[in-house]
Amino acid sequence: MFTTGFNTEFCCLFTAISAYDRGFKVTFIEDATGTVNDAEVYEMKGLDIRDFVGTVLHWSNCIEVLYYEEFVKVYHD
Repeated sequence: MFTTGFNTEFCCLFTAISAYDRGFKVTFIEDATGTVNDAEVYEMKGLDIRDFVGTVLHWSNCIEVLYYEEFVKVYHD
C-alpha cells in the first residue's frame, strides 16, 4: 500500500499506521503528502512536518519511507 495525501501529520500518518496494523506492507511517499500547518502553528521554529513524520515512520522499521523519485526508481523501473 502506498500512502500519499493531505494533512501529513494526521490523515497520512494514521492511515499508514492503521494499514501496517492490518497487515499491509506500507510505503509512505514523503514528498507526496502535504499540510496547511507549518512551524508557526506548532510553535516549533524550523519544523518541516513532512520530514518529521517521515523520520518517525522510518524509525519504526515497519513502514518504508521514500521520496517520489526513489519510489519511481524502486517500483517503476
